[in-house]
Amino acid sequence: MSQKDQLLKMRLEILGDVADDTKDEVFKIKLDDAEVVALNTLYPYDYEQKELDKTNKRLMNWQARCAIELYKKMGTTNVKSYCEDSFSVTYMTGLISSSLMNELRPPKAGIPK
Repeated sequence: MSQKDQLLKMRLEILGDVADDTKDEVFKIKLDDAEVVALNTLYPYDYEQKELDKTNKRLMNWQARCAIELYKKMGTTNVKSYCEDSFSVTYMTGLISSSLMNELRPPKAGIPK
């Protein structure tokens, strides 16, 4: 999945039109942010790792979905839920949803007892 494919995915999911390139600059920034999140998660102590493997389709798909999530959160300041009449606001604990982050973290295994 190339950056062009990622942009098409973002255009379709966010704008509903793959031909609408008006938000591409913002989308590129969010793709870059998503790449940094992935690098920090996958390689927390390896500062030499400068970019993700662009040939890994699953990782590029994750990056696009993460960028979409980051874009949709713009302006909400981590609001998870909001209720109008009784005025209840719930804030998220992280930048990215836990289900999306769990896709990057390898499963942990212990020693059978």
